[in-house]
Amino acid sequence: MDLIIKRRSCSQTIISFLWLLLGAISCSSEDKENTETAVDLDPPTIPVGLKAENITQRTLFLYWNPAEDNVNVKNYSLYQNGEFLVGSGKPSYYLDDLVPGTDYTFQVLATDEAGNSSKLSDPINVHTSDPLVAELQFASGNLEDYLRDLLDIVPGISAKKYKVPTDNELDQWDSIIDAILDEDITKAVDEAVYLNYQIVEFTDIYSSPNQVYYIIKEYQERQNYWGTYVFSKTPKRKDLVLAAPHVLHDQKTGYQAAFAFRRNVARALFLSGAHRCDQEGSSTCDGTTKSCSSYFGAYRISDVPHNTNTTFQVTTENLFNALPSSVFVQLHGFGKEPTDPYVILSNGTNKTPEKDYVVMLRDALLEEDNTLTFKIPHIDLNWTRYAAFDNTQGRYINGSASPCSVPATGTTGRFVHIEQERSKLRQDESGWIKISNALGKVF
Repeated sequence: MDLIIKRRSCSQTIISFLWLLLGAISCSSEDKENTETAVDLDPPTIPVGLKAENITQRTLFLYWNPAEDNVNVKNYSLYQNGEFLVGSGKPSYYLDDLVPGTDYTFQVLATDEAGNSSKLSDPINVHTSDPLVAELQFASGNLEDYLRDLLDIVPGISAKKYKVPTDNELDQWDSIIDAILDEDITKAVDEAVYLNYQIVEFTDIYSSPNQVYYIIKEYQERQNYWGTYVFSKTPKRKDLVLAAPHVLHDQKTGYQAAFAFRRNVARALFLSGAHRCDQEGSSTCDGTTKSCSSYFGAYRISDVPHNTNTTFQVTTENLFNALPSSVFVQLHGFGKEPTDPYVILSNGTNKTPEKDYVVMLRDALLEEDNTLTFKIPHIDLNWTRYAAFDNTQGRYINGSASPCSVPATGTTGRFVHIEQERSKLRQDESGWIKISNALGKVF
């Protein structure tokens, strides 16, 4: 009897083990089936809405509607004339180094994280702008009137006209400035045309003697809005470089700069080509402002004295290095509060330079108008309002290791930032003459 019981117990044990084994096999099979069904085999949808904008001789901007996927779209592949060109992690791409006057066909496909790819989108055909004639232009008249006409067509706030230059375009621009300084006007003309710019030899027939200037200006059909740059062929104030970085926001400073430049026949003049708030994108450089909104925010990419990735910056750096005695004077404007002075003069730091052009200009302006009041950050050490400590051109001139993000710790004295309340100096010619005369006395 005991033997029978033991045999039954053993049989039950074997049967239980077999059931457990079958259960494990069954679970394993179910897990395998679940794993197999989790594999993503669905490709993204085909991208649609492929468009091209800002088409120039050598550049264009492509964008399209984002594709959809059951999990996630990881990348887009752009095809040019049927051949893979480049990948993009977002539904847009900026192309440069294209050939002027050339037909291109573009398509795009989407790829998900599992490596599934959509079919190619419908193609779009694009024709880059035909080559412009590289030819020196000639004009004459009153230089101030000529520049006023250019200032009057600068686009205003949120116009979204300003185009961020590429590294290649900035290198090209630097080459144009080199050619101008070397008096190789033919080379400057040849180089400028690829950036939609032309060189105008302008003769001011209303000055005595007549003065000749070389003006770097964009073609009538503008694409970049990088500004206008003027160089005197025979400057009287060889060390003076004037700039108006905010020709619209700081009202009348563009007119004022053109007025003072012509009267003094200074070395060069820089005029910005778009409102500082033209674009919504932020500059990568540090600092904040309320100029474009009711709250403090980052500087915009179109705000040229607060962005190193500009022709304004490149031209400044070029002249600073090529002309060792040059001094860069920027004309700005501010809204005066009751406790503010009429003028804030700064060298971009709170350090005192060996040769103090700021103090020299203050004294010269007081000779023009003894009712003016001043604040000078390297004298009034607690003053920081509109002191230009984050101006990227000033930082470079004062020796910053990284002008976009690192304040200068010393000063060369070769940068002068003039903030002006409107009524005393920048409202009209009665104020412009004071600035002009003071610059003439100092330089």
